[in-house]
This record gives sequence, structure tokens and C-alpha cells, in this order.
Amino acid sequence: MSGWLFRTPRFPTPIDQSNKLSNVFDQDLEWLRAISPELAIAVTVLDEQHVRRAAERLAMPQPTVSTVMRRLAEAIGAPLVQPSGRGIVATEAGRAFLPAARQALNQLRAARQDLQEVIDPDRGRIALGFVHSRGPRDVPRLLGAFLSAYPDIAFTLKQGGAPAMLDQLRAGDLDVVIVAPCPPTDSQLESLVLGEEQLYLTVASDHHLATQTSVDLREAATETFVGLTAQHSLRHVFDSLCQQAGFVPQLALEGEEHETLRGLVQAGLGVAVLPRATHHYPGLVEIALRDPTARRQVGAVWHKGRRLAPAARRFLTFLTTSGTKVLQGG
Repeated sequence: MSGWLFRTPRFPTPIDQSNKLSNVFDQDLEWLRAISPELAIAVTVLDEQHVRRAAERLAMPQPTVSTVMRRLAEAIGAPLVQPSGRGIVATEAGRAFLPAARQALNQLRAARQDLQEVIDPDRGRIALGFVHSRGPRDVPRLLGAFLSAYPDIAFTLKQGGAPAMLDQLRAGDLDVVIVAPCPPTDSQLESLVLGEEQLYLTVASDHHLATQTSVDLREAATETFVGLTAQHSLRHVFDSLCQQAGFVPQLALEGEEHETLRGLVQAGLGVAVLPRATHHYPGLVEIALRDPTARRQVGAVWHKGRRLAPAARRFLTFLTTSGTKVLQGG
């Protein structure tokens, strides 16, 4: 009788299959070990598209960031960025890598938040962004009141224009942003109105309108204005007020901060529409605008779809229950 009739078919045994899976897992683990520590650096470089700016944002030496990107290219098998003019751009591999890398970092953040909640919900660190105009008064008031109740919670503060702060919020670099005015509602961001502030026509003390206690913006239609640049939200409010008043403002100079504009007004280079100054400026007069819409909202913004750490959730609860009262000086 032929032996083949009694030969047992050769199938992979559980041990063989287990070994194969183990080998694959070991290879994956080795690859993950190579790229995981550098994920945050890679995402920052790909976001900034500039090694020096990424290094500044990460508070790392620029050569270290460049070395990390070279190591990642070797581990992945392709460069993530390539030179373009004075900066860099993502390669096809970089564009494919970025969404997955960002998702992995967000999942790690969520895991850390879960652990923090279990270990000690009264501690933690909040990444708080705010626009320049909120720095002198509103942010110190809010932090002072909150930290008196939760002294073990720490803050990382970032200051900038509204577009940059909201971009960092969407990217997961910030937990909460204090802005004025509140941005339009969208699919990603949630906002809470904390209050409103009156806008004023700011003029030099020798200006012909300086003796008035209130003014219709139409009365300033022929004036030379100084204003914020177009990326600032107050500039859009100013443009809208002028449009409602029936004129296009003559802008002589543009600046990035309220203090710069006040200095230009002091020098007699124009008039400006601004919120009330937080301290006295010699040689300046602030005239209330009669238009009832000459106000802007102050608010807090956070990401709808991101689970916040316990500390950040406590801060949002504080803003909801006490933020308006604190900003009003209560």
C-alpha cells in the first residue's frame, strides 16, 4: 500500500503561527520604539514647515530637531520633509504620516488624562492661550480667582493673535483660549461668552473731538485712522462699524497691538477704535461710541471633540459659574 495514503497533511501548527505572529509583533515593536519618542517633534516640524520655528516652539536646539527628522526618515524609509525656498514642505510620505501621527499623540494625551483623573484629579496642567488684549487684566484676574481655589493646578500660558491661538487649539496644543470677540460657531469649536466691552474712539488730547463725552462714528468719517492688521478680530469689528456708519476708513498705519496704536494716536498720526485702556495714557482721550453695536464679546473657546483633562474641565466649570463675575470685578 502506498505510503502517501497514510501521510499526515502538513499544516502550520499553533506554535508555528504563534512564532510568526511574535516575529511580526517584535518587528512592529522595534519600529514603534524607533519613531514613538520623536512623534511630537515630527508633527511640530510638519505643522510649522520650518525647522527653526519648530525648534523654538519645542524649546529644543535646532540641530537636535534636524537630527531627529533624519532618524525618522531612516526608520520610516523615506524623508518626511524636503527643502523649499527658505523653509521646508512635507513630502508625500510626510503628508501621509501627519494625520496618523497626530491621532496617535491625541490618544496618548487622552490616556495620560485618564491616568491623571484616577491618580489625582485636583492636580494637573492647563495649556491656556489668550489674545494680546486679554493679557493685562482679564487673564490675571481669572487665574488669580481660580488658583485661590485650586492652588495645585499649574498653567502653561501662550499669547498671540486670535487666528494663531485658535489654530493651536484645533491642533491640540491648547486646552482653552480666552478671546475677544468670540469666534463664529463651527464644527470644531465651542465658546462661552464671559462678558462684553465698550469700544471707544481714541484721540489725542488736542484733537477737535476730544471734549466730547460720546460720538457717532460718522463724525470721524473724514479722520485718518490707525488700526490693527487684517488678521486681528478687532479689525473686522472696526471695518463692520465703519461700513454701518456709511464710510470706508482712511487707514494711514497698521499695527499688531493696542499699545502700538495708542502710541501712534499720542503722536498725532491718527485716531483709533479700541477698547478702554487698562491704565492711563497721558495725552489720550477715549470717547464712547454711541452705536449700540460698538461692543465686542469676551469669551472662552475650547475644542468640542477633544476630551479635556480634569484640571481643564475644572477651569471650564469655573469660567461657566464665576468667569463673568470675576471679569466684572465682583
